[in-house]
Amino acid sequence: MTEQRSIGIYLTSMTIGGAERVALDLSSGLSARGYDVDLVLVDTSGDLLDEVPADVSVVDLGARRVATSLFPLRRYLSSREPDVLYSMMTEPNLIAIAAQQLAFTNTRLVISEHNMLSHGHDSIKDRLITLGAWAGYPFSDHAVAVSRGVRDDLLKKTRLTDGSVSMIYNPVGVESIRQKASEPVDHEWLVDDSIEVVLSGGRHEPQKGFDTLLDAFARLDRDDVRLVLFGKGPETEALQRQTAELGISDRVSFPGFVDNPYSYMSAADVFVLSSVYEGFGLVLIEAMACGCPVVSTDCESGPDEILMEGDCGLLVPVRNDDMLAKAIIETLNEPIDTEILQQRADDFSIEASISKYNRIFWRDE
Repeated sequence: MTEQRSIGIYLTSMTIGGAERVALDLSSGLSARGYDVDLVLVDTSGDLLDEVPADVSVVDLGARRVATSLFPLRRYLSSREPDVLYSMMTEPNLIAIAAQQLAFTNTRLVISEHNMLSHGHDSIKDRLITLGAWAGYPFSDHAVAVSRGVRDDLLKKTRLTDGSVSMIYNPVGVESIRQKASEPVDHEWLVDDSIEVVLSGGRHEPQKGFDTLLDAFARLDRDDVRLVLFGKGPETEALQRQTAELGISDRVSFPGFVDNPYSYMSAADVFVLSSVYEGFGLVLIEAMACGCPVVSTDCESGPDEILMEGDCGLLVPVRNDDMLAKAIIETLNEPIDTEILQQRADDFSIEASISKYNRIFWRDE
């Protein structure tokens, strides 16, 4: 490269979540390759801000929500004129498309979809955003889907053509995860060799299917097994009530937000993804990178791709607590070899992902 190329990565905030971790890993990887990287945020909030590398610039658009970031984003594009703007998630994608049209710059716009649009119909706003994607996505220069399932859905639900959508698995900071996994764990059950621990976590919301996980755990006829369900969200209180109603409160822990979930994964005996649907299922790779056996629902989309159709972890039907319970017990009794799990996690390294992004971002390389 004769001059340093620039890229802006646009998303809502750095609150802990799957897309936000992808933004962190992607910005770190691109910066390490010598690119000038801006992390362009609707709102500069979130615990992951502390992990942003010093050589990545954080741009605060100062907006209260995504919709009101349109004109600040247009000003950023007009003044900064990055070579590429990479937008993440549906609503920011639509704002990025509008801002690019208004800014009249040569910035290449690459949008990315992390979930299936088919599931975005819970409210009038969701339906309008999906309609906006159908109308607006063809105005982007290229689109990225984070799994085959998301890509197929994107082609069905929008006017994007086959050649304008690439599938790139989310980059995962495997080595960083393993370093953090080696740190001491701060939960009494995870340091007690006399019990086995089922681990799960994330934002407590209907998509994640934690109610099914609790029903499944209640089926386990083993006094030496515990469930740790980290995270929080709008369903936390309902899940705690369900735990009490099932009579398993003494065997289930809700630690809330966990600073280092990887130390938990390293010490747990099985990690469970119980989601109704996913765009990708990044947490499965994180658990495997820590050497933790996994069980997952065979939901749309991502887990079957990550787990190689069950070769790297058992897959069960969505919302089937009986089969989920059986898969947990089977995995506790006969866990997959740690080396196999870690080798599969290596397939999703940041370096492998960055190489694929380069071919999309920089068309002449």
